[in-house]
Amino acid sequence: MRILDRPDRCFVLASLVCGLGFAILTPPFQVPDEPAHFYRSYLVSEGRLGVVPHAGVAELPDAVPRLARELLGSAPFDVEVKIDPHRIVDAFSTPLEPAERSSVSFPSSLQYTFLPYLPQALGIAAGRAAGAPALALLYAARLANLAAGTLALWAAIRMLPALRWSTLLLAMMPMALALRASASADTTAIGAAFLLAAAFARIAWGKDPPARRHFVLLAVSAAVLCASKPPYLPLALLALLIPVARWPPLRRAAWLSFMAGVVGVLVAWSMATARAVGVVRPDAPVDPARQLAGIVADPFGLLRIVVADYIEHTPRYLAQFVGHLGWLDTKPPAWFLIAYLLMLVSVTLLDGEGAVVLAWQRAGLLAVVVACLLLVSASQYATFTPFGARHVEGLQGRYYIPVAAAGMWVLHLRRPDLGISPRALGASAMAAVVIGYGIVVRTLLDRFYGF
Repeated sequence: MRILDRPDRCFVLASLVCGLGFAILTPPFQVPDEPAHFYRSYLVSEGRLGVVPHAGVAELPDAVPRLARELLGSAPFDVEVKIDPHRIVDAFSTPLEPAERSSVSFPSSLQYTFLPYLPQALGIAAGRAAGAPALALLYAARLANLAAGTLALWAAIRMLPALRWSTLLLAMMPMALALRASASADTTAIGAAFLLAAAFARIAWGKDPPARRHFVLLAVSAAVLCASKPPYLPLALLALLIPVARWPPLRRAAWLSFMAGVVGVLVAWSMATARAVGVVRPDAPVDPARQLAGIVADPFGLLRIVVADYIEHTPRYLAQFVGHLGWLDTKPPAWFLIAYLLMLVSVTLLDGEGAVVLAWQRAGLLAVVVACLLLVSASQYATFTPFGARHVEGLQGRYYIPVAAAGMWVLHLRRPDLGISPRALGASAMAAVVIGYGIVVRTLLDRFYGF
């Protein structure tokens, strides 16, 4: 089969087909924080892009939060609660009535810039222009997110000089696919992180000299990533791991200065947006300003807390990384999660092709990954953990998907001569995707619909 010679095409086919199934089978708002993401996407679809102060409160059509409350119900975190498909069908008859509005609090998504909500907002805007009912707008946001995420990841896989099949497996993990087929802002961050890693790899290890477009993509993807999720800022440092000989003559300092300036401005924008919203967790004594002051005063104290957290919770984070769905309460069999993770690592070790990662680059990659892990934990400790706590709250495995796109290069090896052809490797990867999709669909049907 010739398609097995093209991991990028295999990915597009798998992502669109499987993603469409996820978008339909996953009940409305049964994805982490999807109500808040949908609310923010709706605001952006109306052109309201600015910072929303006052503890993250904004006006929305009454039908939007009402549908979210009714369809969300008590299903999250209670696997005994099932969803009646007829309720979903009936909800499509609820008109939007955009003139009837009320104030809604959703600081968890208002803390971000509008950038990661542009794909969903375009889908919602198209639905509003067509006079679609309120619930149809959620599915429009999901499908637009799926299309945009698939396009970004296709471009990344196509550009890679190696690790294409392992990147496909990473992008087709149940958790990554579920986010892509939802209204989540994570889709933009994941797409930008994969593009950043791919542009870096193409420039650093590609067989042919890099073109200007690769450097432009490196800068743009770093900017989008930092404007979407500032804790992933260390990934922009991948540019420093590109050998000097691969940069345009006499242009390395100019490119690095340009990237540093753009990334710095966008991180400042992201931080200002989050600061304007303020506390995003009113149910706990969270105080970001005092927590940050404590981190500055005792950084090694935070380091001890973070290390202890990873020692205790890494198995849970890995399971969520591969695919705890719903509100992290929809769990495929543990053996499947372990098998998929082992498959991902195995294909990464076998998918080396011609790239040669030098020892200093491998060390730099590892440092970038560790820095991202620390920043992700620190951000959750500062913004989501009660002040003075000696633990970290709110960390989820999905936060590590953007880091994995670059982190897998730490494991890169020249392909061992084991008699495994690239086509056989691709066939194995696609078989894992298809089998995994069947297992996860069965899990979704049992969890949400009881059959």
